[in-house]
Amino acid sequence: MSSVEIELKLSVKPDAIPTVRQQLFQFPHDYTSPQHLTNRYFETPDNQLRRWDMGLRIRGFDGHYEMTIKTAGQVMGGLHQRPEFNVPLPYPQLDLAQFPDHIWPEKTDLTHLQTQLTELFRTDFHREKWLVTYGESEIEVVLDQGTLSSGNKGAGEQTSPICEFELELKEGNVVDLLALANTLASQNGLRLANKSKAARGYALVYGLSHPTLPRVPDELEWQQPLSALVSEILVQWQEQEEGWLAGLPEGKTGLAQVLQWLIKLTEKQAERLSFPDLLADLLPELKAALSMNRSKAETVCYRAAWLQCKLALMQWLLAQPR
Repeated sequence: MSSVEIELKLSVKPDAIPTVRQQLFQFPHDYTSPQHLTNRYFETPDNQLRRWDMGLRIRGFDGHYEMTIKTAGQVMGGLHQRPEFNVPLPYPQLDLAQFPDHIWPEKTDLTHLQTQLTELFRTDFHREKWLVTYGESEIEVVLDQGTLSSGNKGAGEQTSPICEFELELKEGNVVDLLALANTLASQNGLRLANKSKAARGYALVYGLSHPTLPRVPDELEWQQPLSALVSEILVQWQEQEEGWLAGLPEGKTGLAQVLQWLIKLTEKQAERLSFPDLLADLLPELKAALSMNRSKAETVCYRAAWLQCKLALMQWLLAQPR
């Protein structure tokens, strides 16, 4: 079975979970109580799947197994759109031949590829689920809490916590998905997460981080179309934020520049009714929070206003003609 997965990932502070859960129960919904899931992710010694921008896993639940591959897609801020192919399995053993032929690069030797694949890392978590009716859409909201782990050779097992909400569009439109996220973002403790569990797993295995962050330019190319400017700002915002959260102080400096761009952009667009008025209200608050001498990434980046600004930009981008 194939589909294009459209989802939004929100990292969540544990103390914010009860309030978000309470909000979700207020919407028309079907609820599934927590279930235990395991996911095993596979890769070749030379990271062939990663180089193809693919992710391969086997999911296990209650004696049932499913093999999934995700192929190259698009990410905007924290909004992920990736083709996904799912195949039920009787046993937790790979069988690449069950996927459609067209997803593989030309002349791929599947038999050889499968012999090269080994388990690279795994996730072990409990998933709580709501199928929410919001606007004109059906949106699946899941809460995942658990652990991501890998067995780095020579370094012992590496682990990282999983604590996130994922909003996946099942039926309807992306505008409703972002609107629901904006409703949940009325409190502190949530932020857009740009990295999938698979991306975090690779980082854990190979020790990938942000050894250096690219310097944010002093000025943007202001002659670009407005949609291109907003897209660039979102990319820079997310990258600098991830760097600051990873412990790189230059990320904070980069974020100050990104906010300055946004302030300048809102001033330039003050008379355009289509540009989010919310930005002019929230940006001074964010700039003040960021400029405090002892401001911390874990506090600033999980502010409600921080997330609401990003979502407003994403909503505006989606509303533009293509």
